[in-house]
Amino acid sequence: MKALLIHHQSAGDGKQSRKALTRALEDAGWKVRSLSRKDADAKAIGSAKADLVVVAGGDGTVAKVLARLPERSIPVAIIPTGTANNIARSFGIEGDAEAIVAGWDLGRRRRFDIGNAYCPWGCRPFAEGVGFGAFADSLRLAPDVDGRQKLRAGRDALRRAMADAAPLPLDIALDGETLPADLLLAEVMNVSLTGPRLELAPNADAGDGRLHVAGLCERDRAAMRASLATRDPDLPVAQWTGREVVVRGGGVMMRIDDECCWLEPKSEVTIRLEGEPVQLLAPADAPALAG
Repeated sequence: MKALLIHHQSAGDGKQSRKALTRALEDAGWKVRSLSRKDADAKAIGSAKADLVVVAGGDGTVAKVLARLPERSIPVAIIPTGTANNIARSFGIEGDAEAIVAGWDLGRRRRFDIGNAYCPWGCRPFAEGVGFGAFADSLRLAPDVDGRQKLRAGRDALRRAMADAAPLPLDIALDGETLPADLLLAEVMNVSLTGPRLELAPNADAGDGRLHVAGLCERDRAAMRASLATRDPDLPVAQWTGREVVVRGGGVMMRIDDECCWLEPKSEVTIRLEGEPVQLLAPADAPALAG
């Protein structure tokens, strides 16, 4: 059985080497081929003709591979080596590489939906989520630090961004219903966690075929800043669930997974989940869903 290992060496503390990961896979009986994150495009992944795609990295690497997987019937395994590891944590995947590999069962899979954001500059796939406003702004404000300091720095950056955030100059509709006009941020989530391990969508299930929208209203600004300062996991965000989000307007920062861009005024963005889901290997102690 052939495994394609896609590894981001500098994720997290950078101590999980490709050599050690390859050894763990080979000890489990896999014939291993490796790709770096920068070389892991759809063509390279497809040409490997692997029986299993193994992604070892943080959320950026995992999201990139999941969103661009050329054949979604091939199972994918995650070895989280980043700092937040939001996608892996949403599926109960954690621990050291050897234990994770030892627990793999190709018959135990969970569905993971992939979304598309139709933007003025084209269609962009996403795995984790799409956001507008203060959280997208905070991704640019956070300093480049390592380890657990990165989580603290990310929360502090969002708290600073919240201090003077203005209501979004956007008209946001979920399945045709308009959301409140005074939102300071809006996050269209596919998983429950994002950024510095913020549980913005606690009820999100990446295999349920639905988008989970988290929004922060003006009246909850102070409460949100206080929660970020005390690391309170219970964040004061409103929740909505649906199938399609249409955003009209602009003049704000927008993020697609971990990449940020400027949304020009008078733009329109349509967000929905599409296509067959990716098949993720489920940990041994988590429920699995067939197909």
